[in-house]
Amino acid sequence: MSLKRFLPAIFANISAALSEILLLAASAWLIATSALHPPLSSLSIGITLVRTAGISRAALRYADRFIAHKIIFRFLDDLRGKIFFRAAKLLPLKLGRSHEGELLHSLTVSADLLKDFLPRVVLPLSTAALVTILLTFFLREPLFPIIFLANIILAAQIDIKTADDSDYREKILDFNDGRDELNIFGTKPAVKSLNQAAEHFGEENFKVTTRKINLDTAFKVFNAAGLFFLLLKLAAVADTIALTVWSLIFLATIEIFSQIPTAIRTLKKIRAVKVPNDKKIFPAQIFPTDKVVEIRNLSFGYGDEKIFDDFNLTIERGEKIAIVGESGAGKTTLLYLLMKLFQPDNGTVALGGKISAATFTNYIFSASIRANFEMLNENISDEKILSALKICGLENFDIDAPIGEDGANLSGGERNRLQIALALAKDAEILILDEPTAGLDKICAEKLVENLILATKNRTLIIITHDSNYFSELGRLEIGKIVERKV
Repeated sequence: MSLKRFLPAIFANISAALSEILLLAASAWLIATSALHPPLSSLSIGITLVRTAGISRAALRYADRFIAHKIIFRFLDDLRGKIFFRAAKLLPLKLGRSHEGELLHSLTVSADLLKDFLPRVVLPLSTAALVTILLTFFLREPLFPIIFLANIILAAQIDIKTADDSDYREKILDFNDGRDELNIFGTKPAVKSLNQAAEHFGEENFKVTTRKINLDTAFKVFNAAGLFFLLLKLAAVADTIALTVWSLIFLATIEIFSQIPTAIRTLKKIRAVKVPNDKKIFPAQIFPTDKVVEIRNLSFGYGDEKIFDDFNLTIERGEKIAIVGESGAGKTTLLYLLMKLFQPDNGTVALGGKISAATFTNYIFSASIRANFEMLNENISDEKILSALKICGLENFDIDAPIGEDGANLSGGERNRLQIALALAKDAEILILDEPTAGLDKICAEKLVENLILATKNRTLIIITHDSNYFSELGRLEIGKIVERKV
């Protein structure tokens, strides 16, 4: 957001601050003058001035808050949009879903800090700067800018680190993910560990808060001492009425200056915000090919760990192949590359048709089975839904019955087969299935594989699996070498 959009709020805030100073000055003049028993006409002028300043202060303070909040909410809307599009570009991260959570947390924290930029940085500093200029002009006193700059320089030099809540936050998320295991084995050790993390965070937070209070108090004492010194200088040349007025003006100035350290701390936090940046965040470049899959000189890795180095692969139309390999060999990474979620470090990935995939981590939408099919396949017929379910052994399911959030009402095997059925229902030349037999007994697994081979007669089928025993009829590809190819 440009500074130009802040100008109405800056003007309203400064006007409200000046009206407050005017109210204090007028009140001080009226009180001090009344003690001298002046003519009623003079007192009437003073009373009118106080009332005008009071009404102006109330109106301008309301306008200040209204304008500032309006700008902040508009700013937040812009931030939410930018966060959404930034996250959409970044996800999925190569480092995994836990890091996606860290990314989104960082983005939202950044938004929370940035929305404070106007009310907690721009307005306090601009108001303090203008008051400094006005006081320096009227009193011809160079000590005002010295006090103002001293507040900024000292606040900038002092670092107050925020309490580290990462351990506490990670434990809460971890315990939430492992709640089933904790219910089985008992929650006592977990609760004890969480309490320790909470106590540690609480102690750190208390220390940080105490230090902030002490420092803010020290700044107030410093400002009060400086302005008291100026008041003593004024006492030698000003009369009682002027001295009373300037005393209240200086009290208001102390409050305005007391916001400078907080403004500088907030500015430092905003400038220190760093959004986690995953190295490969954009979808792969996909080039046309007369093959179904054509990978050339592919290199890809996570950090310093290379998964593929000068890897080549060609899959012909109609070919059916099982990709096998040890855990960590790169099977799922290859799936993500084929599904255009990751971009290679080097080399190209070319596809010769549309892809439909069922991954081990696919999300199941709540509501019904029918709703899931309709969500992913527009205008799909009941006949096509039932056909896909039958291939996966789910033909007896009520397609309109609710299945719960992320398929909570389904067993692990049923959930996996529903994902496969959803992928089968899409009209795509290439079908990729990640661990399709996971959670199934031997009979169900063999029947599913048999149905899949028959149902994909005219399609290319790529199976990613740890257990290749069920896929002996398929070609076999081990990551790094081709052992056998069948069509």
